[in-house]
Amino acid sequence: MRLIAHLSDLHFGRTDPQVVQALLTDITRNRPDLIIVSGDLTQRARSHQFTEARQFLDQLPAPSLVVPGNHDLEPLYRPLQRIFRPRAKFAAHLPDHDERPVWQDEAIVAVGLDSTRHLRWKSGKLRSSHLEHVDQVLASTPATACRVAFLHHPPSTAKAGHPFDSLAERGIDLVLAGHVHHAHVALIAAGHHRSCVLVQASTACSTRLREDANGYALIRITMPALTVEVRGWSGAAFHTVHRHGFHKVAGLWHHD
Repeated sequence: MRLIAHLSDLHFGRTDPQVVQALLTDITRNRPDLIIVSGDLTQRARSHQFTEARQFLDQLPAPSLVVPGNHDLEPLYRPLQRIFRPRAKFAAHLPDHDERPVWQDEAIVAVGLDSTRHLRWKSGKLRSSHLEHVDQVLASTPATACRVAFLHHPPSTAKAGHPFDSLAERGIDLVLAGHVHHAHVALIAAGHHRSCVLVQASTACSTRLREDANGYALIRITMPALTVEVRGWSGAAFHTVHRHGFHKVAGLWHHD
């Protein structure tokens, strides 16, 4: 069994310190094997916000992988930096986090994809180079491993023709995303008798709440099955809000 903690939309610069500490406590108590952060570590890509985000990552009890969100790029009111060096601060403050993060062991293969675009503010996009990168990583993946892709933008924010379903077609089992501050777990169907599980996380610890309270997800992987536990903030602690079970048969994922 492997346990992944999936966080998104931390938005340091707009966080609640009580929630931040409770989040660290809850993650530590659950002892994940891997922690994935799918973007928006900061509110406005300011240096002190990246410093806070880095301090948070340093306190996590397991290896972490991160990709940027749209808030982690230089803001639009700095047009030259936005055009020529949009991710410079992200790279400078997270030098030990790869631009194309990959985790591989006998049970999990996780591939990070940067869906942000410097000429757009909110929407994201995957390019053919992302899919080629996925193909290269998966080429050496054990058949029994759970194949995970994580990115900031979920399919619901993609424009027409967006190739998110191509991830399932390539054999990805689990897609982790954020951006909309709403917890959502669903199946994504693709061609060639393929499907994958989508997990969108709410905002983990910021005050920028929309439909949901602060939250994150715990994903227990025991291939060919997985369980998604949505954790939510009660005002005093994180607790289980929902559990979703899935199993895989002949390349297709099904709800339990």
